[in-house]
Amino acid sequence: MAATENSGLKTPSMATGMMFGGVATLIWGAWPVVTALGVEANLTPFQLVILRIFIAGPLLLPWAFRGKHSVREWAKIAVLTVTAGAPYTYIVSNGFQYTSATHGGVIIPGTIMLTTLIASHFFLNDRMHRYRFIGAGGIVVGLFLLAVGAETAEGTPSSLIGDLLFFSGGILWAAYTMLLRVWPMDPVIVTARVGLMSMIWVAALYPFTNGVDFSDVPSGMLGFQALWQGAISAVIAIVLFNKGVAIMGASRATVLNAVIPVISTILAFVVLSEVPTGTEQLGLLVILLGIATAMFLKPKPRRIQNASTQEN
Repeated sequence: MAATENSGLKTPSMATGMMFGGVATLIWGAWPVVTALGVEANLTPFQLVILRIFIAGPLLLPWAFRGKHSVREWAKIAVLTVTAGAPYTYIVSNGFQYTSATHGGVIIPGTIMLTTLIASHFFLNDRMHRYRFIGAGGIVVGLFLLAVGAETAEGTPSSLIGDLLFFSGGILWAAYTMLLRVWPMDPVIVTARVGLMSMIWVAALYPFTNGVDFSDVPSGMLGFQALWQGAISAVIAIVLFNKGVAIMGASRATVLNAVIPVISTILAFVVLSEVPTGTEQLGLLVILLGIATAMFLKPKPRRIQNASTQEN
C-alpha cells in the first residue's frame, strides 16, 4: 500500500525540464532586442543594471537568507555574481551602444557554446568528438565573419568593441553554467543571493557615478524596461533556466541555447529593422551550423566484435 502511494510521487520529467528551459530561451532570445530598444531610448548601461538589479533583488530577497550561510557558500555566490549578476549585465549592455542587437543575440550564445565545449573537454572530462571540434571551429569562423561584416558596414571599428563586449559576456555566462554544474544549488536561492550581491555591487559603485536620471526616458519605455529587465529576464528566466539545468543537465540545457540566435535575429529584423550585410549573414549561418553540428551530431558507436560464441 505504501509502495503504491510512493510510486505516485513523480520526479520532474525531461519534458518539464525542456519546458522550463524553452521559456527561458524565448525570454533571452528577445532580451537583446528589448535592451537595444532601451539604449535607443537614452537608457545608459548603468541605468539598465539598476532597473534589473533593484527590481529583481527585492523581489527575491526573502529567499536569499535560506539554506546554508557558510563563508564558503557566500564565496561561491560572489563568484556567480560576477558571471551572471550586475557585472555581466553592465558589460553586455555596453555592447549595444556599439553594435546591433543581432550581434548580441548571436555572439553571446555562440560564445557560450564554444566556451562550454572547451571547458567541458578540459575540466569536466566531457571529451570533444570530431563533430564538436567541427562545430567549435564553425563558431569561431562565424564570429570572425560577423565582426568583419559589421566593421565593413559601419565603416568604423567601434562595432568590434561591441562584439568583444558580447564575447566577454558569453564567456562569463558559460562560466556561470559550468559552475552551477560543479556547485549544485537551489535555483531560487542562488538567484536571490546573486541579486543581493549585485545590489551591494551597484551600491558600492554608485558614489563614483554622476547619479542616475531617468527623466530623459519616456515613461512607457521605462516601465516596460523595468518589467522586462527586472522581473521577466532577471527573475523568471533565470529561475526557469536553473531549474532546467537541474533536471536536464548543463549539456542538454546548452542545446536549447542554440535557438537564441534564431529568435534574436528574427526579432531584430521585425522590431528594429536590422538587415545583416552579406558577410554578416554568412557569419550568422556558419555560427548556427556550428552550434547544430556540435550539439546534434554524434559519432556512431563502434561495434565490438565478440570473440567467443554464445551458442553451443
